[in-house]
Amino acid sequence: MILSLALLAMAQVTEPVPTEEEIVVIARRLDEISASVGRDDKGRYHCSLSGSTGLARLDDRLCRAVTRCVQKGASDDQTINQCVAASKPKLIAQIRKEARKKK
Repeated sequence: MILSLALLAMAQVTEPVPTEEEIVVIARRLDEISASVGRDDKGRYHCSLSGSTGLARLDDRLCRAVTRCVQKGASDDQTINQCVAASKPKLIAQIRKEARKKK
């Protein structure tokens, strides 16, 4: 039990704090990524991305945002894309805020 907790703690690597220039590049990557959301036999949602922003926490937040759009009823590509497009600036704003806090 203790060994598994230690391994889990070691696996949680802290991502470096991005600079403003890096955030601009990350935002461009974010705009190029598409996401797919599906449900399994048990009704659980699963998300996959076409690429990565380079920040695992941002990728995770993007998947959560897309999943929320689908859960709220967005069903066709256009509606989902509009919902996700509205979420992306908020996601980048969160990254900027976190970067400022850590500096």
